[in-house]
Amino acid sequence: MRSTRPIPSSIMFVVAFTLCSSQVFAGGTTAKAGFSQAQESAGKWQADAVLVQIITVSGTMEGTAEKWSYLFHSPQAKKGYKVDVKDSKIDQTLEVSPSFTDAVDGEFIDSAQAMAEAKKKGLKGKSRAMMTLHVMLQGTKSQGPYWNIVSDQAEGRSTLINAKTGKFFRHQALK
Repeated sequence: MRSTRPIPSSIMFVVAFTLCSSQVFAGGTTAKAGFSQAQESAGKWQADAVLVQIITVSGTMEGTAEKWSYLFHSPQAKKGYKVDVKDSKIDQTLEVSPSFTDAVDGEFIDSAQAMAEAKKKGLKGKSRAMMTLHVMLQGTKSQGPYWNIVSDQAEGRSTLINAKTGKFFRHQALK
C-alpha cells in the first residue's frame, strides 16, 4: 500500500543536499577552493612566498580536479615550494627548485570559469584536461597570468584564457 503522507521538508532537504554534495565532490573542487590553505602553508614556509603557478594534470571538463598543486616562490630564499591540496586538505608539501618566479596575485578567475570560456571557444574533451595557471608571454604587451588548458582531445593545441579578464586569448600549438 502506498503512503500519501507528505514527506517532511527537512528530510527532503537532507536527501537533496546529500545528492548534490556527492555530485560536487565526485569531480573534485576548483582551483580557488584550496588556494587559501596553500597560501597559508607557503607563508609559514617563507614570509615572502608568492604564488607562481597552479596546476592539475587530472582536471575535469568542468574545471574541477581531485588534486591541485600550488607552486610558490621565495625571492629571498631563491627557492620554490609546492603545496598539493587534495579533497580540500593539504596532501603534501615539498621544497623545490624555483622553475617559475613571476608572481600571480590572488585576483584570478577560477578554473571552472576558465574551462567554460575555453569550451565556448572550441575546446573539446571527453573527460580530462590539464590546467595550468601562470604568467606567460613575458616581455610582450600581452604579458600576464593565463590559464593554459589542454584537454584529452586537444588536437595538438592548448587554449589560453586570460586569468584576469576571463576572456579567450588564443589557441596555441603544442610544442
